[in-house]
Order: sequence, then C-alpha cells, then structure tokens
Amino acid sequence: MSLGKFEREAIAQARAQLEASGIWDPDNDLSSLVDRFIVRTDKQRALDEFRLAVSERCNRIPLGHILGSVEFDELPLVVGSGVFVPRPHSTVIHKWLDDTRLATGTRVLDLCAGSGAIGLAIARRRPDLEVTCVELEEVAVSYLKRNIARLSTKNVHVKAMQADIFNVKAFTRFTHQVGLIVANPPYVPQLVQLQPEWGDHHPVVAVYSGADGLDLIRRISELAMTLLRPDGWLVIEHGEDQACAVRKLFKQHHLGEIQTVIDRQASDSTGTSVMTVGRLPNTVQAEEF
Repeated sequence: MSLGKFEREAIAQARAQLEASGIWDPDNDLSSLVDRFIVRTDKQRALDEFRLAVSERCNRIPLGHILGSVEFDELPLVVGSGVFVPRPHSTVIHKWLDDTRLATGTRVLDLCAGSGAIGLAIARRRPDLEVTCVELEEVAVSYLKRNIARLSTKNVHVKAMQADIFNVKAFTRFTHQVGLIVANPPYVPQLVQLQPEWGDHHPVVAVYSGADGLDLIRRISELAMTLLRPDGWLVIEHGEDQACAVRKLFKQHHLGEIQTVIDRQASDSTGTSVMTVGRLPNTVQAEEF
C-alpha cells in the first residue's frame, strides 16, 4: 500500500504507543487499526463488511450502532447497542449556551447524560466550566467513561458520575452549587409508537418516561430546586407538543425567564429540536427534598 508522509509518521507513532502500553500483540493490533482507519488492504473483505452494514441498516439498526461512532457537535463519540445515539437536535442547547454568559468555574450538570454528548460538547465550547455528566445505566456509563477518556486527549475534560436522579443524597455535594443543569431525558409517552431505530433498537429506559413522557422531566425539575444556586439555569430538551406542560412545570417550581426555544435548522423528519429554559431568581430560596 502507498502511504504519504503523514500517514507513515502517524503509524510509527502508533506503533511506539501500542508497544509502550503493554498490550500483548501490538503488531496485529496496529495492522487492524491501519486497515480500519487509514487504508483497506483487503478490498473483498471491505466490500463484504459494507454489504453486511447495509443489510443491518435496512433492518433499521441505528446507523451509530452499526458504525460504532457518531459525530456530535464536532466531537467523535463512541456509541453502540445499549446506549442512546445522540441526535443533532440536542445542539440547540449548545447554541443557547454560546449566547449565555456563565462565569468561569461555573458548575454544570448534564443529567441523563448517556454517552456524554451534551456535557462533552459544553466542555469543548467552554473549557472554563466545571462539567459533570450524570448517568445511571451501566452500559451507558461504560460508553460515557470511554468517551471522556478518549476526548481528554483533545483537551476536552468532564467528570463522570453514576447516580440515580431519584436519590437526592447522591447529589449532596452539589446542593445550591450548580449554575447550569442541562438534560435530554427520555420524554416519549409509553404508548407512542416510534420508528424501529428508537422503538425497537434503543434501550426502553433511554426513550420512554411514563404515560405522558414527563416523569423524568418532573423529577429533574424537582432536583434542580435543590441543586441550583440563585440565578442558576435549568435547560431541558423535550418534545414540541410538551412545551406548554414543561413551561407550566417550570413556573410551579418558581423559575423565571422561562422560554421555549425551537431550532428548525437542527430539526428533521424524526422530530423537532426544542428545549425549555428557566432561571432560579435570587429572590427564591431553593427547596430541600
């Protein structure tokens, strides 16, 4: 195979790194990695793998699960069976963040973080913030930690926390300390029939949330009143037809500056890119649950 100068240098560096890491067969691993990411030496095998991938996609397996990765807000994230594949819809949160003044050092929680897409993208855009991604499910946590480790080599740094948002004691150290809580929680009502990619091939707990789809949004709103500091923000992604209910929920918890933001550019045939934003006023004393 004919390789350019930069490919040869990258391969030489990779060989040294693999050998130094102590893995048992660096030559074979290097060969496989070169074949996967730089040039396919066995064209017939590549063609066979392509046909298998097309067959899986026709069976409505999510593309991210087939490829093993997805690009989200310029970040390459590892995903697979058992974890929700991030969608461009969630970038509505990051566009809002770009126009919002958060002080350096502000503590940020990404709840129901899954593979870590939202929190990692926030850390990429605002490396001066202290971001923690919170996830409960074991499989999702494994992907979250893997993505955090991978992207730390690109100077994107967040912390991982495995916790149940219904266990308030797990969040004691964050009480009244958080300046921004973001979440793209499961929000699909239980009886809604989705396209197979989500209805059949995503974890149920990552998609559905009670009869009206708002069970986890209710819990996050409650928890936020304990965790947010005065002037702290709560940002939750949800379905377009849930906007009124979510705004009402925010008002019940005394949040102000409430607005629903819709990003038509990030929307597609699978749904609308929409979130609701609210802020805890200085005059409201956060509740203890």
